[in-house]
This record gives sequence, C-alpha cells and structure tokens, in this order.
Amino acid sequence: MNASKLYLRDLLGIGLVISAILVVLGLIFCILAALNFITHEEVLANTYLHEALPLFFFLLPCIAIARFISRPKWVHSIEVYQLESAKKYSQSH
Repeated sequence: MNASKLYLRDLLGIGLVISAILVVLGLIFCILAALNFITHEEVLANTYLHEALPLFFFLLPCIAIARFISRPKWVHSIEVYQLESAKKYSQSH
C-alpha cells in the first residue's frame, strides 16, 4: 500500500458523497412532485419529475464506488499503511 492508493480511496469517497447527495436531491424532487400532484399542479409536478429522473442515474456509481472502496483487503492494507506512517512520524518527533 502506498500513499497514492490512500489518496485514491479518499477521492473515491468524495465522489461517493457527491453521488449520494445527488440521489437524495432526486428523492426530494420526487416528494415535491408528489405534493404538486396532490394539489393538482400538474405542470410543476412534471417539471420536478423531469428534474429528478436524471439524478437517479447517480445511484449506480454510488453503489459501485461504495462496494469498491469497502473491500476488506483494501481497508486492511490502508489501516496497516496508516499505522506504519503514524509510527514513522512518532519516531521522528
């Protein structure tokens, strides 16, 4: 394990968070669309649904990234790398 893989995992984690936020935004748009359908505002409801549907495509990368960065072997090697670098840092100071 080296530092580049650690930073790659961190960047993938940021991508995971951004994808999850976009999926939640899609859910919020769907709730707003449902509320507008209840109040008979079909034009606004259709607008919210058209805005929500592309955001659900971020669900697939969200699932894929989550499975990729939480592999047990990778998590273990990152923990070992962080422990070794902490030991090196504490010995030097």
